[in-house]
Amino acid sequence: MEANRAAIVRRTGGPERVVVEDVAMPSPGPGELLIRCTATGVAFADVVMRMGVYPGVKVPFTPGYEVVGTVVSGGGFAAGTRVAALTVTGGAARCAVVPAADCVAIPDGLDDAAAAALVLNGVTAYQMLTRCVAQPSVERMLVWGAAGGVGSILLALGKHFGIATYGVASGGRRAFVEAHGATAIDRGGDVAAQVQAHGGVDAVFDGVGGPNVRISEAALRPGGALVLFGFQGALSGTGGFNPLRAAAAVLRSPRRSAQAQFMSGNGLRGYLITQWKDTHPGFYRDDLAAVLALGASGAVVPSIAAELPLDRIAEGHRMIGDGRQLGKIVVRPWGDKW
Repeated sequence: MEANRAAIVRRTGGPERVVVEDVAMPSPGPGELLIRCTATGVAFADVVMRMGVYPGVKVPFTPGYEVVGTVVSGGGFAAGTRVAALTVTGGAARCAVVPAADCVAIPDGLDDAAAAALVLNGVTAYQMLTRCVAQPSVERMLVWGAAGGVGSILLALGKHFGIATYGVASGGRRAFVEAHGATAIDRGGDVAAQVQAHGGVDAVFDGVGGPNVRISEAALRPGGALVLFGFQGALSGTGGFNPLRAAAAVLRSPRRSAQAQFMSGNGLRGYLITQWKDTHPGFYRDDLAAVLALGASGAVVPSIAAELPLDRIAEGHRMIGDGRQLGKIVVRPWGDKW
């Protein structure tokens, strides 16, 4: 096997802080696997980590919230088995060590890029729709960030489950939403009024947060549920990250008291994949296996915005910061050798 290489963030800051270096080949310990990583992703969370504001992640670190690859050595899986795992960090490397308990075998018929798109984004979307809300009772749902990694999979899952789905989008992203079987809602207009013109929704999946929560609330039918799963609104219009924007929107808004009252009600759910994984490890493994199976069957086809070699991972960070991607950005640590 060739020398190991990995993306590393040694100092917080912009995309230029993500550099690729030769690194030592790791060795698996008890209960661990050495994996030859064939695909990982670039996610909003990676940008937050790079800026130094993701809880529990300190520089230096290797980004890569998920790992897809083949087992080289270790216990629990035969060498050569294709596996996927949620890693939070470490995926953007040619080889990585991952706890065997976090790994799930990838079914035949699902390529590595699609599998990578279904780990962080797929499990997030699947758990929000099947565990955070009573999915069988959801007839209509609204998705913010519908053209992004999580949002596009929510659209696919909505179609799979026969749910009438509405996706908030603007500009060219409206065509993307419509192509995925959803009704596009113009982000530049009165989103809640547009949704209520269709009869309202039973569930809203809001990846923006802040004052946006009140708009999401207004789009709900009586008894509906709002799932808050991210703060993409913390990205400024110039592509830079403002770590205070989301917090300030919630904590310092003149509407704080009304928003806080709603957030304490039964209609709001908060979702964080790492918390769910730690609290319900059985759910994590079952749901990762389920979403990979949906991908292998063709029931859920993730949208891949770009496939980049490891040496161009900083470009993926820029795309996230600029909001240019439609779907998932995938990094191939071995370049054209996968």
